[in-house]
Amino acid sequence: MRIRRRAVGVVAALSAGVLALAACSSSDGGGGSEPSDGPAVEEVVIGAPLPLSGPGAGFGTPYLTALQLTVDAINEAGGIESLGGAKLRLDAVDDASDATRDAQLLQQMAAQGVSVFAGPLLSATVINSVPIITRAEIPFVGPSLDSAVTDPESPWMFRVVNRADAWGDQAFEWIDATLKEQGVTIEKIGVVGINVPPGTSTTERMIAGAEAAGWEAVNISYDQKATTDFAPIVAQLAQADVDLVTGYQNPNDAVLFAQAVAAQDWRPEQGFVWIAGGQYLSSFGEATGASTNHWVDLSYAADLSASPVPELEAIAAAFQEETGQPMVGLAASAPAIITVIAAAIEKAASPDPAKIADALRSLEFSSPEDAPFPFYSMRGGLSFNEKNGDNLKWEGTMIQWQDGVQMDVSDPSSDELIWPAR
Repeated sequence: MRIRRRAVGVVAALSAGVLALAACSSSDGGGGSEPSDGPAVEEVVIGAPLPLSGPGAGFGTPYLTALQLTVDAINEAGGIESLGGAKLRLDAVDDASDATRDAQLLQQMAAQGVSVFAGPLLSATVINSVPIITRAEIPFVGPSLDSAVTDPESPWMFRVVNRADAWGDQAFEWIDATLKEQGVTIEKIGVVGINVPPGTSTTERMIAGAEAAGWEAVNISYDQKATTDFAPIVAQLAQADVDLVTGYQNPNDAVLFAQAVAAQDWRPEQGFVWIAGGQYLSSFGEATGASTNHWVDLSYAADLSASPVPELEAIAAAFQEETGQPMVGLAASAPAIITVIAAAIEKAASPDPAKIADALRSLEFSSPEDAPFPFYSMRGGLSFNEKNGDNLKWEGTMIQWQDGVQMDVSDPSSDELIWPAR
């Protein structure tokens, strides 16, 4: 199914100064180019095969909405100035969360002349797509976190986050710092995750950190397609008497696991701290309610409805109006994806994929405030590793569910943090 949709009334309140920001040159490599003297370009197409059905739909559907809202915002503000106001067009198609389907769609989109890919989305499908994207010589920009996405060191792969190793390290460091802040020592943690990327790499990193700290790690890996009853996994954690549970789960798994925890009325002494996965989704909070109050997750970004940036706040308001949910988690990374793509096209002053890839390699800024467009929605800045396209300046956001609202608790000493996380 090919999706051609447009959000309604998204950017009425956005500043017309967006293009001025994009066009201004800067010392950190984020500036624009002179308008192209070549043939007039009316639109630049972004190909986006996304999981709008299947196991990944909980990620893909809100992500697509956020992508489109940001595309609309840039277009309504004037488009790509270096191309005479050319508009961005998002060509989104359902990949059914299937890697084989992605391979077909990527090849079709390449043949149709897309300039850049903003999909696939799921780590496992992106990993399988790297050879196809590389052969097509079209840059990919995405938020998939598994380390294997960029391990081949393809010059066409870029992601606005860092690799899963960095996610695991940040989550472990936050747990360690929080326990010290609380004056708590632990002996054993449970590590629960799916047996495919990014579950494998994130949990491996957490286990390594735990062992280095002298904690025993009880590792439980499961088949996400075959596992629907999480009662045995919860019972295993309870029997092992772990002090804290961490790991990675996809949306459906996260809800089923939480329901099994509630059914057995069991909580580890220090609670739950997850690494990305389904726990940051609004649908997770709605489905699990008070039973997951105070659970913590390392997410892409905090709720953008509270953003101090008017343009991001406007997109978040439009997202909430369209979906009925706050703009959090993976969806909150979408404005950053489109910002990076638009900035590279602006700098390249061309729809040519090779020139866009070159522009991506030279893009750099230190904070969201320095981004060429005012829609960069994550902490930290941007600097792509010259070898593999990882964003070395990315910083994740630790969020905690508190009475149905996600609170930013990235600072372990924050008064906002409620501990234990259970």
